[in-house]
Parts: sequence; structure tokens; C-alpha cells
Amino acid sequence: MRPWALCILVALSASAFNVNSHAAVSDDTQASLLALQRDDQRVADTGWRIASRNTDNCPKIWGALGISLQHVSQYAPAYRAAAKAAFGLDDSYPSILAVAKGSPASASGLKPNDRLRAINGVDLAGNSRGQTSVASYDAVSAAMAALEALPEKSAAVLSIERGGQRLEVSVTPKNVCRSRVELAPGNAINANANGLVAQISGRLVNWVQSEDELALVIAHEMAHNLLDHPKRLNEKSALSGLATSLGLSGRAQRQMEMDADRMGIIMAASAGYDYKIAPDFWARLNSNAPLAAFLATTHPKTRARRENAKRVVDELNAKDLNR
Repeated sequence: MRPWALCILVALSASAFNVNSHAAVSDDTQASLLALQRDDQRVADTGWRIASRNTDNCPKIWGALGISLQHVSQYAPAYRAAAKAAFGLDDSYPSILAVAKGSPASASGLKPNDRLRAINGVDLAGNSRGQTSVASYDAVSAAMAALEALPEKSAAVLSIERGGQRLEVSVTPKNVCRSRVELAPGNAINANANGLVAQISGRLVNWVQSEDELALVIAHEMAHNLLDHPKRLNEKSALSGLATSLGLSGRAQRQMEMDADRMGIIMAASAGYDYKIAPDFWARLNSNAPLAAFLATTHPKTRARRENAKRVVDELNAKDLNR
């Protein structure tokens, strides 16, 4: 799989963005894979809650079903047999990895491990591109793109296979903030965004101390996508030239982090999470060793980040008092 840079909560270019490959799994047992799926579910639930309750705050909206997918080809060859046993995967079709709580997919009765065979009669086997000798996200990416291209507020028919039976399920996309959210297994405390997908590392999901902290991380990464930060950062780097690109990108990136913190706190608050913890949380994450030295070149200093978050919290508190 393509490596992803160790950039905590930073906007990255699509070319540097890591695929959501479960090749990073350290133990090939079914128990390990099922534990990863539970983390996927947690990320999906939090991401959907934020996306679906912030349509008034988001500059970009799309129709979504609230499901994430997986395919056997995204696993390294050594883990494919275990993945097939754990999730009932085959070599041709993607299956549902997680169904977000409160989503149209959940309301329609779709379940994790349902094998997705067709969307509105279009067979998905052609998207698998056969087995590969290395982990590849291509099959999942193609199937997710087909789901995300469904017309807004128009019922779609998903053909699924469950327990050896074929079922036709009608589900209508709901307008939500335009950002996919995924878990990226790995040992780094890390998260990033590429303009379309917000990716949260498994280590970070387990490092946060509450669902409110997880919501702040996810909302921050979604904000990068919604504010076009990856695109803007790429443009600045391309225009500045090799000699100065790092300096210009660094300054722009620090401001983008402040802007994403601000929007992320507002989005977490709108979704009903405890936004008041934001100043202390971002300060704690910003000063977390061994990341502090690296973050100093790409992120605001801890004091500036805490003060920025406190200003947003104070504004939200004032609005609550004036209601």
C-alpha cells in the first residue's frame, strides 16, 4: 500500500493519501479483524452523526447512505483467508463493513457483512479488478464512488446477499456534509484528509478518552475536506517553487489547522458532543510526545491552538446564553 505521512490532523494531497488498507493488521486472527470492525463501526457512527447534523454549517453537501465497504483485495495476501473467514468475503464483490447508526442504510435493514452485488441493477463484480498480489483499495473506491453518485433523495435498489439469500433493498440517500470518514489501521496516532475522505488511525481512535474527543478529531478532518484545504495546500506548494514550497505550505497549513479546529468545534457542538473540552483536548494532543517536535513545523503552537479553541467555545457559550 502507499505509505501515508505521519501528519497528525493535516490536509494532504490525494497522491500522498493512504488507502484504507487493512494490510497493517498485526495479527491475522479473526478476533483481531473483528476488533477492527468494531472500531470501524465506532468511526462510522460518529462520522454520520456529525455529517447528518451539520448541513447548515457545511459548504458542501451530498447524498449518502451511511455505509462503508470492504473487499478482500484491500487486505495483504497473508490476511485474506482470515478476512474471508471473519466476514464472509469472496473474490468478486464488496461487502458492508459498517452501517452507521441513524442512517438510511440502518433504517432500510442493511447489516454489516451483507455482500453488495449490484446498485440499481449494475453488477459490481467488474469493479473488483481481480485479485492482486498487494493490498489495493481500488475495488472499494469504485463501489463507494458508485454509492456516492446516487441521485439525492431518490430511492436506490441495492442487491445484496445475506446467508446465501439474494435480497433487494430500497434505500434513499440523505443529504449530509460531503466527506467520507474511514478507519485506517496502524500504530501511529494520526489522522488526515485528502479532499474527499477523512481518515482516522486505529491508534488514535483508541488513544482518545471519550466519544466527545473522537468527535472533535473526526469533525476537524471533515472540516479540512469541506474547506478545500488539501486542494489549496497543493496549489500553494505548486506555485511557490521547490526552494520555498515548504515554508509557504507550512504557514498556510498552520492557518488551515486553526480554521479546521474552529469549524470542527462548531460541527461537534451541532452534533450534540461536548465542545467545551476542545481547548484542553487540542493542547493535550498538540503536546503529545513524540509528535510535538514534528507538529511544530506544520501546526500552531500549543498555546495558540488552545486560545483559538477557547475563543470558539466562548462564542458558542455566548450563543447558548442568548437563546
